[in-house]
Amino acid sequence: MSTPEARQPGGFLRSAGLVIAGMVIGAALFMSVYQHQLNFIIEQYQVLRSDLNQLQRENTDLKKTKNQQNTINLLQVYVVPGEHTELDKLTDAELRRRINSDLRGVIIGRKISDFAENPEIYEKILVQKPYLAVMDKDYMVQNVKWMIVTQTELKIWVTVKEWKRIPMS
Repeated sequence: MSTPEARQPGGFLRSAGLVIAGMVIGAALFMSVYQHQLNFIIEQYQVLRSDLNQLQRENTDLKKTKNQQNTINLLQVYVVPGEHTELDKLTDAELRRRINSDLRGVIIGRKISDFAENPEIYEKILVQKPYLAVMDKDYMVQNVKWMIVTQTELKIWVTVKEWKRIPMS
């Protein structure tokens, strides 16, 4: 026969075990939520940092060419994912930054009339150009959809697709 005193230590251990298990599960849940929020904040920071750098470059370009109304003073790049390609915010921002830096030296300060005569030259700079190691993936510019000059700003829409390199053995 068991007495109530004999059953009490097992009940206490069971209760303590449930409390400890609840604490572990609660801590794991808290860390999961915390990690998710931290990743979101880091992603937002990187996107905002990229936008800040872009605005600083544009500001520098505008200061250089502020009195020239017949030249291209700003460059805005828009990235459109191609078929079977998905882009997250960070990848989109990094691709825009790289494409912008490739074109900036060639386009900023050029006369609008020169650009209007031969826009194909600027298109050829980008088409089939690979961008390697963008957030651990490679991308290639498929084509340039549109190139529009509004006042002194050139806006370019490019289609990119994920590019699979053939491994060299």
